[in-house]
Amino acid sequence: MVRNITSRVLAYLLLLIVLVVATCYFLSEDEYIPGIATSILAVGCCFRIVWNIRSVNRKLAYFFQALENDDYSIHFPEHGGSHSERFLNGVLNRIKDILQNTRLEIQQREQFYELIINSVSSGIVALDERGFVTQNNQVALKLLGLEIFTHVNQLERVSPALKLLVTGIRPGESRRVTFTNERGSVQLLVSASRILLRDKPITLLVMNDIENELDEKEIDSWVRLIRVLSHEIMNSIAPVTSLSDTLLSMHSDPEITPDDLKRNTENGLKVISETGKGLISFVESYRKFTRIPRPERELINLNEFIQRAVILSSTEPNFPEVTIDICIEPEDLKVFADPNLMGQVLLNLMKNAFYALRGREDAHITLSAEHGPTGKVLIRVRDNGPGIPPEIMNEIFVPFFTTKEEGSGIGLSVSRQIMRMHGGNLKASSIEGKETVFTIII
Repeated sequence: MVRNITSRVLAYLLLLIVLVVATCYFLSEDEYIPGIATSILAVGCCFRIVWNIRSVNRKLAYFFQALENDDYSIHFPEHGGSHSERFLNGVLNRIKDILQNTRLEIQQREQFYELIINSVSSGIVALDERGFVTQNNQVALKLLGLEIFTHVNQLERVSPALKLLVTGIRPGESRRVTFTNERGSVQLLVSASRILLRDKPITLLVMNDIENELDEKEIDSWVRLIRVLSHEIMNSIAPVTSLSDTLLSMHSDPEITPDDLKRNTENGLKVISETGKGLISFVESYRKFTRIPRPERELINLNEFIQRAVILSSTEPNFPEVTIDICIEPEDLKVFADPNLMGQVLLNLMKNAFYALRGREDAHITLSAEHGPTGKVLIRVRDNGPGIPPEIMNEIFVPFFTTKEEGSGIGLSVSRQIMRMHGGNLKASSIEGKETVFTIII
């Protein structure tokens, strides 16, 4: 394109030079008619040069103005006119097509990213250096109680504390703020990070409603607990009610002899008594779960503590068939905890491990303790038993949930509660058919 236009302009310039020289020659020789003719041609050549340049400039200006206004309907004719014009028009059309396709791809990508942002459960807000909102999702608007969010100053109407937090938070920080709006009390956890977008810093805020999440988890826990309690109580009450009705009907039946009535009554009362004792035991288990004493802490040498737990576990029926390895790093590792409550947790985990290894020939338990990455101590009880199925992994810490016929279902619940009272936790992981690991974090 440039070569063709330049060639035409150079040709006209050369012709102009020749005409100017010829004009000067004719005028110097007093040949005015040829001189006037050549001068007129020179002027025409100048106009032709200017017209070519202005024509190209107008076309380019029109082209870029259309692109600036997102008008991709422009099309330059590629048939007719000179070869250089057809060439220029074809190049401009191709450039327009490339830019149009690129624009469509960018719009589709932006729609895709916007769909992803609006699909997450967290509120997302992007701010530039001047506090203008460059991007936000619907969750953020809902959390803030705003229909449109364009500048950080709008947060003053939502909550002055929230605006102060947003304007003062630094990348990598997470802060909490509580405020009240039409939806009631809102407790937000706001996390900030910073990215460069087109060489301009953008602050990305991620907002989560902690209060509602905690409420939902708490409600879910209560629902599961009530479901278990209802199941256990109904299993105990239903046979007692049925048996009582049967005994009452027998007393009004004239065909039953006194001896049969006495024998059936005694058997029925025994069943009612055993069922009542089982229900009392269940209620005692619940009371035990809700009445864990406050920890009385002291320094515990984990090497001695774990060795003692192994000795106490020797009463398990399959203890001789299980290989136990102990690994403490460092050997004098200590924790500040209640030895009685911690012993209850460790013994319960070991008891579960022995139970899982019943009948296994290569039964193996590994007890280990070490410093974790966050500075807390990690005590692990690992067994190579059948593992825990994924479908019940989330249920094992629910009070009264058990897969054992003789189990109460409160061991793991109490153990986790004890560890939380110590400021720690109890977690489980399992590979079905290979191993199960319980980790005490303190």
